[in-house]
Amino acid sequence: MSLVPVYRRRASALHAARAGASAAFCLALAFAPILFDNPIILGALLCAVVAAAIGAGVARELRRWAAIATGLALLVVIVNPLVTSDGLTVLVRGGSFLGRRWDITLEATIYGAVAALRVLDVMLAFALLSVAVDPDELLRALRRISYRSALTAALTTRLVPVLARDASRKSEAARCRPQPPGHAAVARAAVGGSLERAVELAAALEVRGYSRARRPQVARAPWSRHDVRVLASALAIAALAVAAKLAGAGGFQAYPTTQVSAGPAEAALAVTFVALAAAPFIGTTSRLGVVRA
Repeated sequence: MSLVPVYRRRASALHAARAGASAAFCLALAFAPILFDNPIILGALLCAVVAAAIGAGVARELRRWAAIATGLALLVVIVNPLVTSDGLTVLVRGGSFLGRRWDITLEATIYGAVAALRVLDVMLAFALLSVAVDPDELLRALRRISYRSALTAALTTRLVPVLARDASRKSEAARCRPQPPGHAAVARAAVGGSLERAVELAAALEVRGYSRARRPQVARAPWSRHDVRVLASALAIAALAVAAKLAGAGGFQAYPTTQVSAGPAEAALAVTFVALAAAPFIGTTSRLGVVRA
């Protein structure tokens, strides 16, 4: 079981949709938290990501990634009150140091928690992208734009696990010696091996004529019901986030005193975000054709 979640084919609408639509869905869930500071909206977007993960059958993989994201979020909660002394409600007076006061305020602590919630939203949305979107299909779509960049990205994604295994084997071999070398020596050997592998791979690609390859012709596949549902949900989430921001919904003020907009508009916005994220997985038609190759 790998620590970082990776893509595996599942029988869900998100996996059955084309990679472009699924990526747009995940990116919309990562885009919306960037526009808002309101904890109600950020909490609803977190619920939206979890609802999408449950619908796609990847909640277990996302839970492992959530452990990593939570650690980073806690770091934001701790650091923000230490570096920002704005706010009127002083919780701890830290005195003066380096020409400034290091007081810990309630407002800075709350804003640190809000920023941590946003970090959690964005990281889990990208984790959903990692576990639910076929990277090969996504790269095949990108090669129409830049063939060499797509090839480089494909080789990188393929070679990273290979290089990790090489480094692990070198480390195991080093421990078998009577006097095992240090970590720096093992790291140098792993880096040297990766450079040699890169030179060999480049030579193999040149011999096979990859340098003269041209941009492939576009092969248009018909849109399935899952493509339409997932892409429509992605566009609706992004459009709703932009429209709500322009309309002034989901207001939040951190300093000098914390003020959170918590009216009917925010409640409706929160419910709508969750409903839009769950929409591709609701209904009988969402389960039809999900196992197609």
